[in-house]
Amino acid sequence: MPTGTPEVIVVEGRHLKDRDLVGENDAYVEIYLDEKYKQRITTISNSNNTVWNQCFTFNLQKGDDTIHFDIYDVDVIGRDSIGNCKVKLKHVFDDGKLPAKLVVSFGVCESG
Repeated sequence: MPTGTPEVIVVEGRHLKDRDLVGENDAYVEIYLDEKYKQRITTISNSNNTVWNQCFTFNLQKGDDTIHFDIYDVDVIGRDSIGNCKVKLKHVFDDGKLPAKLVVSFGVCESG
């Protein structure tokens, strides 16, 4: 796995599951390779279709193989989980080369 400093752009969250008791989510995302070193997106209030357009840079080290995304609704006391996902970096690299950017959008798929 290569080392380097990839950019991760978190664009938006569409149709986020509503976890707020009053109104819509006050959503934010925590992004990390190592749980001890999390980065956090700005909280957007009262929206289940949130647009963040925020860029983060990570210093990849040997052994870093997954980027984690945890999405939360902030409450007066604590927070509620909206969802999470992870991206295996081996699926992002092109022949072992680091991409310039990884662009991420979150959404809910519903059948029906």
